[in-house]
Amino acid sequence: METRRLGASDLDLTVVGLGTWQFGGRWGGADDADSEAACHAALDSGINWIDTADIYGQGRAEAVVGKVVRERREDIIVATKGGVAWEMGADGLKIWREATGEYLRMALERSLKALQMDHVDLYQVHWPVNGVDAADTMGELQRLRDEGKVRWIGVSNYHRDDLVAAHAVEPFVSLQVGYHVMRRKVEQAEIPWCADNGVGVLAYGPLAHGLLTGRMDEHTTFPENDWRAVSELFADESFADRIQVVRELEAIASEAGRSGGVAELAVAWALRLPAVTAAIIGAHDAAQARGIAALAARPLSADEDAAIEALLAAHPAAAREYGHGEPPQRETV
Repeated sequence: METRRLGASDLDLTVVGLGTWQFGGRWGGADDADSEAACHAALDSGINWIDTADIYGQGRAEAVVGKVVRERREDIIVATKGGVAWEMGADGLKIWREATGEYLRMALERSLKALQMDHVDLYQVHWPVNGVDAADTMGELQRLRDEGKVRWIGVSNYHRDDLVAAHAVEPFVSLQVGYHVMRRKVEQAEIPWCADNGVGVLAYGPLAHGLLTGRMDEHTTFPENDWRAVSELFADESFADRIQVVRELEAIASEAGRSGGVAELAVAWALRLPAVTAAIIGAHDAAQARGIAALAARPLSADEDAAIEALLAAHPAAAREYGHGEPPQRETV
């Protein structure tokens, strides 16, 4: 599989990486054995890196990833994220954003324990937090890197102003951000900023969390323990329009002879910009994981790009921004 260098790092990532949000259970449940099998299948298919986070099952996904890495005994690039705090109470799980240096040091130590590793290749701040100075966040990450616990530093879900402030304190190598054909706002500011500053973009959700697989229709619903049940992407008045867009994308993929259908077309689209280093795609099990590597086999053609632009221009309501269960800002006391 093609690899691309991540920003100013020495990490050569395959253009598809395995995402592990599903391993934590918020996609309608998870089975650890299936999650482990998904990791092995992805690696066997040529993928060389896995992205995870401490909040995915509160250490559950990291434990799965760590077990697989130890079993493989080979060079696997591991990226994780910290910056979402949690606690269990009478009302269930409560989460919120935290990005102080003190918190991130604790979170990284906890992640290393869950992974059973002495360092991670890429450590990313999961969300920016209003009122937390970039010097506090990035200064501590620099110290963690100097201590050898982090090889490279990245951020996730940052807007342009957050990127500028953080980079002025300590240059980082990556921005992880939600990006797909129906979520393009980041093209206005964040992706151009990354291109200008040598920061690699890691696009999560390139398949629009399953919508761009072509397996859904107007009547698709989700169980209560699946975050998509309350996401505007699947629950607002534009859902039927999005389904129509997917059907027309399927026609474009078919005309182009893409055996992977709309999913392959969607991944090629996400990777078309030079600033985008890789796309992160999740899998529940080995069968799904085996298929994701093949989605990056062929770049987007100029004709396909033009056809997609024309289609999206005809369906503006389908491409508006949406929420997907992001944690609230840190509470003040």
